[in-house]
Amino acid sequence: MDPARSIQHEISSLKDERDQVQKKTFTKWVNKHLLKAQRHVNDLYEDLRDRHNLISLLEVLSGDTLPREKGHMRFHKLQNVQIALDYLKHWQVKLVNIRNDDIADGNPKLTLGLIWTIILHFQISDIQVSGQSEDMTAKEKLLLWSQRMVEGYQGMRCDNFTTNWQDGRLFNAIIHRHKPMLIDMNKVYRQTNVENLEQAFSVAKHDLGVTRLLDPEDVDVPQPDEKSIIAYVSSLYDAMPRVPDVQDGVKANELQLCWQEYYEVVTLLLQWMHHHTLVF
Repeated sequence: MDPARSIQHEISSLKDERDQVQKKTFTKWVNKHLLKAQRHVNDLYEDLRDRHNLISLLEVLSGDTLPREKGHMRFHKLQNVQIALDYLKHWQVKLVNIRNDDIADGNPKLTLGLIWTIILHFQISDIQVSGQSEDMTAKEKLLLWSQRMVEGYQGMRCDNFTTNWQDGRLFNAIIHRHKPMLIDMNKVYRQTNVENLEQAFSVAKHDLGVTRLLDPEDVDVPQPDEKSIIAYVSSLYDAMPRVPDVQDGVKANELQLCWQEYYEVVTLLLQWMHHHTLVF
């Protein structure tokens, strides 16, 4: 085979694998929320075309009630998708080259793009972390939060949402920082990638209520899918303690940052106490 054609084939194959992982991850994310509306999608591309699932998803995420067409014809599907797109635009969500007929026709690339945009807006955009700068993107803030959560753990490198997560150690360290009794970090350093990933995803699901968006085979690959890992890590972020209601006129963001700083200090103290209790 011609070398150039071989390289092109390899690139195409990697893109297909990435899209399959994204489809699986995003489908699980959508179903996690649609459960509240007693709905379920089996095929992301087909089931959002849309009689009602896309609108129901936005209603669950926003708490708003949206109008919808109840007919079964293509015209009604197009109208429902347009209602969803218009709602997102109303909230200044950027939709790049996504039209109602793209979704109604089940376009894979643009359907994935739409769901990713929804994940960014409803799950990631409001992330707050102590030490963040005003010009940080949501992705950068989530990465900073991840770095803070694994700070002090031996051999942990966290500067991306791809290869750094391949061995499963970062996932386990985040859970351990949150609840040290759930994870034996000495065991984590000895286990295989698959064992670490399976442990983290299982513990997060059973003990923290985090939907299992990923499986070990999705992450233990040369180049894990960035968007899928971001979606999962942001779910871990959501499972961590949240601040109480705003009091005494303190702004919500300021209170969130104060609480997180307090939480980090207390967690470190508890780890220190646990270690010294075992030693003595």
